Amino acid sequence: MLETSLLLSILLILVLGKILGIIAERIGLPSLVGELLAGVILGPTLLIIQPTSSLDFVANLGLIFMMFIMGLSIDIEGVLKTNARSASSITLIGAAIVFTFSVLIMVAIGTAMGQDPYYSLLEGSLIGIGLTSTSTVIGFRYLTDIGDRFSNVFKTLVAVEITDGIFSIMGLAVLLSIVGLFATASSQGSSINVNNFLQDVGWSTFKLFLLMLGFIIFVIKFGGKVTDWLLGVSRRTGEDQSIITLSLIVLFAVAALSDWLNLTYIIGAFLAGAILAGSPYSNTVIEPKIKAVGYGLFIPIFFAYTGVNMNFSALLGGPALHLLNLSISYYVLLFLGLLVIVMGGKYIGTVVGCALTGGYKANEVNRIGFSLMCVGEDTLALAQIGMTSTSLVFMGKNLITPEIFSVLGLIIIVSSILAPIFIKSSFKEKSYVSPVAPRAKTNLSGKPKGKTKSL
Repeated sequence: MLETSLLLSILLILVLGKILGIIAERIGLPSLVGELLAGVILGPTLLIIQPTSSLDFVANLGLIFMMFIMGLSIDIEGVLKTNARSASSITLIGAAIVFTFSVLIMVAIGTAMGQDPYYSLLEGSLIGIGLTSTSTVIGFRYLTDIGDRFSNVFKTLVAVEITDGIFSIMGLAVLLSIVGLFATASSQGSSINVNNFLQDVGWSTFKLFLLMLGFIIFVIKFGGKVTDWLLGVSRRTGEDQSIITLSLIVLFAVAALSDWLNLTYIIGAFLAGAILAGSPYSNTVIEPKIKAVGYGLFIPIFFAYTGVNMNFSALLGGPALHLLNLSISYYVLLFLGLLVIVMGGKYIGTVVGCALTGGYKANEVNRIGFSLMCVGEDTLALAQIGMTSTSLVFMGKNLITPEIFSVLGLIIIVSSILAPIFIKSSFKEKSYVSPVAPRAKTNLSGKPKGKTKSL
């Protein structure tokens, strides 16, 4: 039986989240910023909503739907045809910078706070993987508003959106393997031999990589064929509901199988979306209706519940660095350091990646780099896993603490505010003209030959 408090909590979250989400979009920010703030207001600020197991369950459904929708947008074949090389270079170089420096600053601050070095190393690794995620929503929205949907910049952002998602999922899978080895050594009370540990990590990571690769190939190659056949059968009934029901069956089946294989249900939800992405009904039936349910109900609850779990006041009251009669919280230093690392790392990765692949003008590089400075919502998804998953527990506690969770949430909010400022500044050239759609060739009768190519 549903609790009245749960229904009221969902009501308040949806109402305030929608209002603040609309306000955020009106001023050029992603709606998730408004939804996060709604949770912060209803939770730690006014104490109207408290974290509960029931609300946590509903929020996790939002996480599953978000990763499923992310998988539905993955057109691997399409990316391989255009901008794959540049997108991969931008993603890998930017991710390497963000990951490396995130680990370094977390180890440094964690050591200063008295944390175990291995715990800080694993915590920094998860933070680094999470921060590699990029939100291209702001960049897409600005380009769409000015009528620019056919430029090299737009196509590159589309490709980076996909390569970023794939990299984050693979990084999480590898980290799960490493945490498992650390946890085993810790539970046995044995010291960690660095040389043996590196060999174990390499072998375990390799096995997990093969498992995940085989899983991906199986579910996409064979599962895709079976799913397309079933969708075709469902389509013949003439009802879209049967297609959506089958899609949800695929979602929860693959998520459960993935969790059973210790790849976490999040990876399974992503792969389920990737399976259905190639379906002939993906763009016309599945994606629109799943987005309506996901973004209409579950995903706003997830973001708002994330805000409920944040406690920014705790960031100021934690361990502090005392310098010249000043007391500066280590969490504030971590926030500032990670913000610079993620925004600067993404921009530098773009500059280097575009230089290596070539074919970009200086102003195009700036537009891509500034568009990738905004931290993605996937960061919150990975952080939520790190704060709640039993697979990411080391030394008796989860890798992501409520304070670190709040730091990451604040980075998303601030980067979402700063990124549009940089993006707009890169489009102020007087000579800029929005590209137009390529025209179809016509025959002597004036009728087009074939279809007009569009993104």
